[in-house]
Order: sequence, then structure tokens, then C-alpha cells
Amino acid sequence: NDLLYFSCIGRQQLAVKRTDIGSIVRDVAATMELFLEERHAKVVIDGLLPEVVCDAPRLTEVFRNLVTNAVKYNDKPMPLISVGYLERYVGRDGTTARNVFYVKDNGKGIPQEFYEDIFRIFKRLEKSQDSEDGTGAGLTFVRKIIGRHNGEIWLESDIGIGTTFYFTLGRK
Repeated sequence: NDLLYFSCIGRQQLAVKRTDIGSIVRDVAATMELFLEERHAKVVIDGLLPEVVCDAPRLTEVFRNLVTNAVKYNDKPMPLISVGYLERYVGRDGTTARNVFYVKDNGKGIPQEFYEDIFRIFKRLEKSQDSEDGTGAGLTFVRKIIGRHNGEIWLESDIGIGTTFYFTLGRK
């Protein structure tokens, strides 16, 4: 089923319209309320999130997947996930990007040698503490959806401190 869905993401027409990203993130947090409460996790929005032209159901999937992973693979007693937007991003290596969204956690971090592996379909670095593990396809779907929006996704991570996923969506 995941392979079929992955194939469909690449072929389906995107239903793009002007969308309030803040509303998407609030809806994602609301629909995940029980999951978040059970794990003593909190989702906060840093500042204002803009409106962008996008496929809202697909972007909802992106945020839901990133938030879910940030909680499931978090070793802290109170996982904290921050979602935000940067007009201008400057990476640790000096690279820059404009109009960047981020999902940041306070979890265990991801070693740099696995930054590409986590986007491979059915590839998981470890089992989560969740008895209902997924298939390891979520970040593959996220990358594909962002690519369909003419965007890019990348991450920065510090072991023991947390991970931040950044992504762009092409033109606003």
C-alpha cells in the first residue's frame, strides 16, 4: 500500500490554493491531541506562519509526519516540538535559503551519516517506543510531497539535543 501511495504522490495533480499554514499546524496538533497528551508532548508555533499556495491536504501530511516522528523518536520526558518560519535561513555551513519552514524537536538527535538514509523508503534507524510502528515510509512521502511543491527538505541535528527539519515550498 505504501508503494502504491508513493507512486500516486508523484502522479496526482496537486490541488493548490492559498492556504494558512498556521491553521494547518493548529489542526494537526488538535487531531493529534490524545497522542501528544499520552506522551506528555507539546507542539508550539514560533511566531506567525504565512499563507502559501500549496496542496493543503498534502502539507497537512508533511506536518503530521514530522510532528509524529519528533514525538515517537524523542527520549525526553516532555517532548517539545516547535514549528516556525524563517524569511531567511543561514545554515551551519553558510548556505542560505528564503521562505523556510521548520519543525524542531528536543529529542535524541540523528547522527549526520544517516541524514540521507532516513529519507529512503522503508528505512528506519531504530524502532520507536511505539507498539504501532509505521513502515518507515513517512519521510519518503514528506520528501516527495515537498518536491512536488518545487521545494527542498534538509535537517540539522545535535546528538542529545534535538533535530530540526527545514523545508521550502518553491514560490509563495
